[in-house]
Amino acid sequence: MAIANPLMNPRLVEGLKTIIFDNDGVLIDSYEANMVYYGTIRERLGLPPMDDAERYFVHSRTHDEAVRHIVPEDRLKEAFAIGATMNQADLAPYFKRSDGIREFLWWLRSAGFNLAVNTSRGESMSLVLKLTDLDDFFHPIITSCVVSKPKPHPEGVFRIMRAHGVRPDEVAYIGDSIVDQRAARAAGVRFWAYRDPALDADVHVENFWDIRAAMQRCYKGCAPAF
Repeated sequence: MAIANPLMNPRLVEGLKTIIFDNDGVLIDSYEANMVYYGTIRERLGLPPMDDAERYFVHSRTHDEAVRHIVPEDRLKEAFAIGATMNQADLAPYFKRSDGIREFLWWLRSAGFNLAVNTSRGESMSLVLKLTDLDDFFHPIITSCVVSKPKPHPEGVFRIMRAHGVRPDEVAYIGDSIVDQRAARAAGVRFWAYRDPALDADVHVENFWDIRAAMQRCYKGCAPAF
């Protein structure tokens, strides 16, 4: 298992032109925000708190999939109505930018890398990036609202590759769930697991300071060759 650090084999990060990020759990720590949001829906429906498996599921899937997973079918209309009345801005105190991510993004951009997002989050994505001061780094931003088949289907990754004009071997996808792993593998791109050693990944990233140091050693601050 390759762990991102300044001494790792530089071949593991060579040849890249595009870095794709998952959002929840990678760019931002949104776990608490998601637990408040989906927990509120359950509470207002008079349902018990989510168990551990349900918490994991809602944190890695689309809004539609999450609600359908934690709410009985005959209560779905009520659940979606409750969700529609909740203001995402009210969850702002629960969104936290991942440590070191902005510094990593600044370096990647200055070194000439393409940056993109492939997320299961939907319409709230632009607000979340704005609240965490990450809204000017990425293009395109692929959400569950703009694809016909969300993750783990590779459609989002394929769209990013077409937009950037890159091959699969020139792309690394940083994610934190089995859904991200499957999307990356299906698209044929490198998968870097963020803070989950149980995932099958080309590189395991514990923090963004270490992966930045590893890439700086390989690229020495210079733009990748296009």
